[in-house]
Amino acid sequence: MMARQAGNGSGKSGTGRRVLGWLAVLGLTLLTLGGAALTLGAFANLNPAAPLWLRTLGSVESLLSGSVGLGDVPGFWRAVGLSVVTSVLAALIALARPR
Repeated sequence: MMARQAGNGSGKSGTGRRVLGWLAVLGLTLLTLGGAALTLGAFANLNPAAPLWLRTLGSVESLLSGSVGLGDVPGFWRAVGLSVVTSVLAALIALARPR
């Protein structure tokens, strides 16, 4: 026997939740990719021999951190914090994925 889902008979609420779930996954994916790029730039800023494009990402990260009020935090700890935040965002993608 097949199990039936309890509901009002219309599949619209399930479809709406699924679309909303996929939009959440898309938004979290974009945030995670942005966080990963900023994390890479923050770590590249610690090395003066890093390529220019990576140091440019580090400069963008420094500007964003300064605008949020974290400009006084040393660069290494900002990079570690960004790593943690990016990892949490990546974990949230798995939780937000519709089943």
